[in-house]
Amino acid sequence: MLLHPHTKKPLKWVFFDLDNTLWDFDGNAQEALKVLFQQHQLELHTGYKVEQFIHLYQDVNAAYWKRYEKGQVSKELLRTARFTDTFELMGLPPALYPQNVWDEYLDICPRMTLLIPGARECLSFFQTHLKIGILTNGFEETQRIKLAESSLDQYVQYMQSSEAFGIAKPSLDFFNAALEHAGITPDECIYIGDNQQTDVIGGMKAGIYTYRYCYTDTDTNPEIKSNPLFGGDVRSLTQWCQSL
Repeated sequence: MLLHPHTKKPLKWVFFDLDNTLWDFDGNAQEALKVLFQQHQLELHTGYKVEQFIHLYQDVNAAYWKRYEKGQVSKELLRTARFTDTFELMGLPPALYPQNVWDEYLDICPRMTLLIPGARECLSFFQTHLKIGILTNGFEETQRIKLAESSLDQYVQYMQSSEAFGIAKPSLDFFNAALEHAGITPDECIYIGDNQQTDVIGGMKAGIYTYRYCYTDTDTNPEIKSNPLFGGDVRSLTQWCQSL
């Protein structure tokens, strides 16, 4: 039996963020973008190298995701404009924009199978002790494809996406809905995610004991570290689950 690290109450569920916590979003996205770059001969038309294209797209995409999470842009605008804005910044003439490249990307990327080190071992460990849920700000169909193609779906009892729910993390309503579905109180679960704002702060505001998976080396905000509901920085999923 696994106990809540703070209250010592028996745990029933563990919730995970998906992208860059279990599924290597950045690594898989780069591989998918390389395929698109080559298929559409973007170096020939712009002079950009593939690494330059990927870096530019990542910056544009990150900015759009921040706006999407705040409810400032729609799913459709995010899907398309992150590419058209990138092409414009590259100097690609509009007549040469690859048609429906966003659909190509969403078909290729989720089928990539790079995982965060220790992800499968961590889920396998928890599978014998707790129910496992995924709380994600991704698109419903896309996230389900990721789980299926990487064979992570065998471990998961529940997935809640911001698209299907209609509200994104770090909304309190988003986390409360997950607790309601699981039929538990906040002190009967733990949560881990990589984003300090949407995952860690969002989880803690919902009363959930929350860990930060350190996908990047960025220091954790001191205010987060001082919160009694912060479980700590996690740099190895395997070591983390075995330490509970």
